[in-house]
Amino acid sequence: MNKIIIENDIVVQTKLSSKVKLSFLEKNEDFIVNKLVIDMIGDSKLEIEYRNDTALKLDILIRISEGVKADIFEIRKGNLMKIQYRYDLDTNSSLSIAKFYYINGIKELDTIYLKGENSKIDYKLKTISTVREKYDITVHHEGKNSESLIETNGVTVLNGTIDFHVSGFVPNGKTGCVLNQNNRIVNLNEQKCSIHPNLFIDEYDVIANHSAFIGKFKEEELFYLESRGLSEAESINLLVKGFLLSNLELSNKRKEEVNNIINQYWR
Repeated sequence: MNKIIIENDIVVQTKLSSKVKLSFLEKNEDFIVNKLVIDMIGDSKLEIEYRNDTALKLDILIRISEGVKADIFEIRKGNLMKIQYRYDLDTNSSLSIAKFYYINGIKELDTIYLKGENSKIDYKLKTISTVREKYDITVHHEGKNSESLIETNGVTVLNGTIDFHVSGFVPNGKTGCVLNQNNRIVNLNEQKCSIHPNLFIDEYDVIANHSAFIGKFKEEELFYLESRGLSEAESINLLVKGFLLSNLELSNKRKEEVNNIINQYWR
């Protein structure tokens, strides 16, 4: 497994094969923030861990070369962050990316360019929000027969709020594209959250769907678990774990780490 560890916007540890290239550009008179450039030039898996105890800004570019199948998992913990991502996918390439966040506030901008024909991205974001979090995710289908699946899931506790803005673009002439958006926020406090799903499509030969939900867990789900002898907190614990861990392939170490975070709030 390829691995990168970043502490307070500095790369402190790497373990990379020849299939993953990393460039780190420190801020100077030309760059106002540190920039991370990752090139996936061969089929590979990568784990990126972010840790910070101060507010930071970071610019990240991830490029998937032609014909490459890439799998990335990110775990992010720490204080206020402002992050800008750009993803470039070439012809016949695919990227499966899963993120788990437990941070003290974030503003994140993700811009995805499906530049090549038959390029594909499967994007999953899972977060536990304790303060304000805002995410803007934009997908540009620039290649024919390109596919995007965007899934955002968040749980709010304490003073947490989440805003998801998810937009997909298909220009005229880019036929055969598939766009799917699935956005859900489980609001376990009384703070206001929002989801803004958008599809901007100028081509008829396209399959596009989006869904958005904000609310609590279903009463019948809680009733079923409590009727089996679980307390309300234990029932919510199980539901949160199922919600945030679904569709994630985690190592035993990472699964234990996520479970411990959830157990801080519901036991």
